[in-house]
Amino acid sequence: MYSKFIKRTTASVLFPLLFYTRSYLLSKPFYSGLGSILMFHRVCPNSSKRRIRSNSGLEVTPEYLESTINFLRQNDYEIVSLSRAAQILNTGDNVKKKFVVFTFDDGYADNYTHAYPIFKKHEVPFTIYVTTQLPDGDAILWWYLLEELILNENLIEFEFSGRQYQYSCDNFWEKESTYHDIHRLILNGPIDAFNERIQQIFKNYDNINFQERTSNLALSWKQIREMSEDDLVEIGAHTINHHALNKLPEVAVQEEMEGSRDRIESEIGKKVEHFCYPFGTQNEVGEREFRIA
Repeated sequence: MYSKFIKRTTASVLFPLLFYTRSYLLSKPFYSGLGSILMFHRVCPNSSKRRIRSNSGLEVTPEYLESTINFLRQNDYEIVSLSRAAQILNTGDNVKKKFVVFTFDDGYADNYTHAYPIFKKHEVPFTIYVTTQLPDGDAILWWYLLEELILNENLIEFEFSGRQYQYSCDNFWEKESTYHDIHRLILNGPIDAFNERIQQIFKNYDNINFQERTSNLALSWKQIREMSEDDLVEIGAHTINHHALNKLPEVAVQEEMEGSRDRIESEIGKKVEHFCYPFGTQNEVGEREFRIA
């Protein structure tokens, strides 16, 4: 029911438009409800290193995040916690300002190292939705591994489902195209064979350490516990494995939701009040998932 009043949008797409164009006039009907939830993933310092765009698009710089906070305050938005936003929607509180909520998906270490100090400096509340595989060290952050592999190689070869694949990666555009082709191969298939597909593609590159990359990129439980003790920070559940929920049987969907909530609660010693779907479009969730949540 909240969709009539509040939109969750990728902040790295919205705010360049607001800052540098007058397109906010065009988007006004879409963002003219009671408030908006801004969805971030990572906060990373600027780098001159060439990147695959779909990965770098999940990142903003610390300067960008701070500019976003300043922009909102200068334009008379009230920045509130997720719990406060839910209270406004549930009680119909007559708020005088439009509100904004900051959220981060998945649970990347830079949420602690780069984002958290900025929110502390400005006394701004925010929520991190944690996919519990990340701090548990069980996740394979294959999209970053795939990016690094393609950027570092001029030829990618592997056998996949009985077929030989070979990609030339001599220039950046070939690397971009290769990334997206292999990305589709990994995602388009049964969830129960997901890790097997990853292993097939990376089989010829045995110098890649999946667990090490995860531990470098993911929040630790120690960092999550420290932030959870701060009144500015709310920790929400984001499933165990970050699968598209409508591809799973009902019992597995419930396990993903309950399991992530219970795991977080056992670590931070607090009740988890909020849940975020790993993928939230009509292609991945529907009435069944809403009912289970």
